[in-house]
Amino acid sequence: MSEGARVSLMMIVFVAALFISLSTASVSSAAGERVVFVTSVTGSGDLGSWPDAGMATGTAAGDAICQARATAAGLANPSNFVAWLSDSTDDAYCRLHNLSGKKVTNCGQSTLPVAAGPWLHPNGIPFGEEIDQLLSPNGVVYTALQVDEFGSALPAFAGFFTATRDDGVLDTNRTTCADWASSSSQLAATGSESRTTQNWTIFGAADCATTAHLVCMETGAGPALPPFAVPGRLAFVTSVTGNGDLGSWPDAGGKVGIAAGDAICQTLAAVAGLDEPSTFKAWLSNSTNNAIDRFVNDGRWVRLDGVPVAENKADLTDGVLFAPINVSETGEYQGNWGVWSGTQSNGSGTGTDCAGWTVGTGGTSGSHGAANDLRFWTGPSSLTCDFSGARLYCLSDSPLPIFSDGFESGDTSAWSSTVP
Repeated sequence: MSEGARVSLMMIVFVAALFISLSTASVSSAAGERVVFVTSVTGSGDLGSWPDAGMATGTAAGDAICQARATAAGLANPSNFVAWLSDSTDDAYCRLHNLSGKKVTNCGQSTLPVAAGPWLHPNGIPFGEEIDQLLSPNGVVYTALQVDEFGSALPAFAGFFTATRDDGVLDTNRTTCADWASSSSQLAATGSESRTTQNWTIFGAADCATTAHLVCMETGAGPALPPFAVPGRLAFVTSVTGNGDLGSWPDAGGKVGIAAGDAICQTLAAVAGLDEPSTFKAWLSNSTNNAIDRFVNDGRWVRLDGVPVAENKADLTDGVLFAPINVSETGEYQGNWGVWSGTQSNGSGTGTDCAGWTVGTGGTSGSHGAANDLRFWTGPSSLTCDFSGARLYCLSDSPLPIFSDGFESGDTSAWSSTVP
């Protein structure tokens, strides 16, 4: 499935499930929802050189670009959009509140402002919660910034200038492209269109002379996002970590190898109060088993917050998820942690599996993915098997696609306080 088709399909899923009936032009009008998008246009770190900048320079040029793009797309209240950018004097966090200064000094206020968000993409799909939840240490980001002002999917690996850390303040380790007035060969921090949690705002770096996108966010506080109610088999990333010898994990119950991985998933699901804990299996391959073949049943998988991960097994193994599997069984949003998998994006083994997930010492290695990434969620990077900070993916293989973790009934007693 193409990425554009994926976005369209999943938008339909959300619309049907959440009873959202919004056009691109009206998403921020009737109920006052705040909108976030990535510009369809690109330019260098000299923002004043972008055609949409008008006569503005620096971060003011970024804001002008965002407002011009919002106008072009017919979004409501285009003058309320600002670019998610920091410079030497103003943190992006403060700019999002229409203030200047630094977050550490409360943006010049008596207390730190928090009245911003939550946000939807222009196509009506939720992006994330209020700004204090969106940023570190919470990272409550539902879907990646893969949509431009028209509601269309961005190209793969589209980066955007931010110069902003995961707490909303200036990244002092790199440049700001001379406060966004230079296209010299210096590096500015960029966010990623395929990552959520903290990496949506800082993941890599781009030369100020190259071209990148901008993130545009509507200022002010909006209404709560609609409740998620997308049915499907549950998928989560473990709250616990361990090395490549899965049998050494406390929750393995005396099992070894892949069987230990399954036991870990089932134990954690049971403790968290998830439905049918015995149906959970670890997303793991070894020399004789491919992860995808271990799942008998097909159909949609969703996270505990109701956000879809993939529509079926084919969608799970086509190279890019709809949303990363970065919500744990306790409802916490995990960042860029390694997740043992031994599995390629097509669901088959890599041959790098810590000797069938029985070795936890150096000298051997196991392939892993990134929990908050749509593309590299299952690999192909490797870690030495003595690394004790990696997690596991756990997916239900229930015959029935039941979304039943207490969400609909309002019983969130098993959830972490980080879940809104």
